[in-house]
Amino acid sequence: MKSVMLGCVAGLLLAVCSSQVAAQPLAEVARLEKLRRQALAERTAPDGAPPKVYTASDLRGSGRLTTSALETSTAAAGTAADATSTTTGTEDAPTTDEGPTDEDQWRNRVAAVREARERARLMADALQNRVDGLWADYTTRDDPAQRTVIEQNRQEALAELENTTNQINDLSQQLADIAEEARRANVPPGWLR
Repeated sequence: MKSVMLGCVAGLLLAVCSSQVAAQPLAEVARLEKLRRQALAERTAPDGAPPKVYTASDLRGSGRLTTSALETSTAAAGTAADATSTTTGTEDAPTTDEGPTDEDQWRNRVAAVREARERARLMADALQNRVDGLWADYTTRDDPAQRTVIEQNRQEALAELENTTNQINDLSQQLADIAEEARRANVPPGWLR
């Protein structure tokens, strides 16, 4: 009995002492985080421009996450072309785009679409894992309020998974179109590998 009591007292003293030694005031943690963010902002924005802060509303604004660098670069190129035509005030005659002419251009074009498709596939796998995890969480909860929130998150993830799956199909179609275009242009098959 005495040894059990002595063990309990020793355990209690150890727990109290370790919590006092490891405890760091919240104000100190906040101060250090503020200093870290200021240092990061100074390093990333030497020209004085504030760094871009992304919020949840930025992600929800488009209806789906952007998973393709090709998609964003195409959109940026389209807006730049629109800005150029509106600035000059004249409509340029449509130019015939003959497509890539050498091996590097064909390889880069195919590689960009394949890379975007691979990123979309990884995103789809991650979203499927999220949907599965949310379903498992939903089935283990008893509280109806928590289940409602989990089901809403699951439905959003399912919608995003559907968008990503559609994007994968579009990118696969783009690869098929590039292959057909290359065939018509008598491009050697090795240039598309």
